[in-house]
Amino acid sequence: MPRDQILNQLHAAFSSIASDNIVIHTDLMEIGIIDRVKPRAEMLSDYWSVIQQTAGDRCLLIPTFNYDFCQDGIYDVERAPAEVGVLNEHIRQLYPQMRTRTPVFNYCILNNTGFSLAAVANPFSVTSTFGELVEKQAEIVFFGARFDGNTFIHHVEEIMEIGYRYVKPFPGEIVEPDGVRSQITLEYRVRPLDGGLTYDWNRLQTDLEDEGLLHTYPLGHGRLMHYRTDLLLAYWSAKIREEELYLLTPGSQEHMKRLFKVHGYPLTYSSIEEPE
Repeated sequence: MPRDQILNQLHAAFSSIASDNIVIHTDLMEIGIIDRVKPRAEMLSDYWSVIQQTAGDRCLLIPTFNYDFCQDGIYDVERAPAEVGVLNEHIRQLYPQMRTRTPVFNYCILNNTGFSLAAVANPFSVTSTFGELVEKQAEIVFFGARFDGNTFIHHVEEIMEIGYRYVKPFPGEIVEPDGVRSQITLEYRVRPLDGGLTYDWNRLQTDLEDEGLLHTYPLGHGRLMHYRTDLLLAYWSAKIREEELYLLTPGSQEHMKRLFKVHGYPLTYSSIEEPE
C-alpha cells in the first residue's frame, strides 16, 4: 500500500474529527503493509509515523490493555505488555512512562491534555479514563480495527448500572517504574461465566451509521471508523432506558432473562460465583 495513499486517506479522515483528544484502536492486518515488505520494527515505525504526521499535535490515547492482573494480581506499569494490537505494544515500549496506572484497562497518553495517569478502582466509572473521554468530548478511532473491539460499551453499561453484568473484585498491586508497590482492588462489571452474553455488534454498528454517529473512511485495504464518546453515551443510554437489554443479541436477551429468573435481578457476584 503506497505511503502517500495512506497519508491522504488519514488526512481526509482526521480532518473530519474536531476533537483534540483521540483514542486509537488498531488492527494492521486489515490495512496492509505500507510500501513494501520490511522488518517488523520498521513496519510498525511506518504505521506510527503516518498516524503522528496526520494527527498533528492532538492528544492520542493508545489502549495498552493487559488482562494478566485478573489472574496474578500484578500490574507492572513499565513491563506488562499491551495485549490489544502489535502497534499498541510498539507504542507502549516507546513511551512506558506515559502509561496510566489503572490495571487491565490502561492507556499510553501522548500530548496529554489533562488526562490523569492515577489508578482508579473502577476502570469504567466517571472518574476513569473513559469518563474523562466523555468529559472532553473525545473521539474513538478504529484504525483498521473492527467495531466489536469497542470497549467503551462497558463505560455505557457502568453509567446505566445494567443488571446483566455484575461487579467482581480483583485484588492486587501496582508496580511503578521506580519499583514502588501499592495495593488496589479493581472492581468492575463482568459477564456471567456461562458464555451466554453476546453483543449484537452488526446491528449496533448499522444503527449508529444510520443515525450519523459512526463515520467511516477508506484506509488501505480496510477502513477507519470513528465516533464521539459523549454522543454515543447519550444515544446508547437512551436506548437502554427503553430496553435494558438493547445492546445484546435476541438470543442473549432471552438467556439473560432466564438467568434473572434463576439468580435474581440484578445479577451479583455472590449469586453467580461465590459458593453456597
